[in-house]
Amino acid sequence: MPGDPMAAIAARLGGKIVEERRTTTINVSPERVREACLAVSSVPGLYHLSTITGIDEGETIALLYQFWQGRKFAVVRTSVPKTQAKLASVSSDLPSAVLYEAEIQDLLGVAFEGNPYLGKRLLLPDNYPADAPPPLRREANPEKIRRMMGLE
Repeated sequence: MPGDPMAAIAARLGGKIVEERRTTTINVSPERVREACLAVSSVPGLYHLSTITGIDEGETIALLYQFWQGRKFAVVRTSVPKTQAKLASVSSDLPSAVLYEAEIQDLLGVAFEGNPYLGKRLLLPDNYPADAPPPLRREANPEKIRRMMGLE
């Protein structure tokens, strides 16, 4: 659609746009996610970054940066391989990202370079085993982790 800011952002960043119900999603490479989030956050009418969701997709972790616009949503989506689960933080420009990124680091093991919580724990207890997979990864075995923590 001509004049559509989301389509213009997707075209400029080499991203793919998907419209589904009340959500417009721009799929971008990990290298472009920060730029895409900043561009989307500057679209008039988009109020703020409302959350970041991480999803274990098997070999990759998908990250969805969700912006709210009244009854509509705009999402910037990317994915990183589990073997190199690193991404630039957007928290210096979008402060609401600080805790969302820290939560994803704790629960899915994605490191957000530049986030003040990088390498620190937010939700996991101090005695969570360093050699256990993050608890929301598919390969995490809750019973084994509880035994490693001395809870069983």
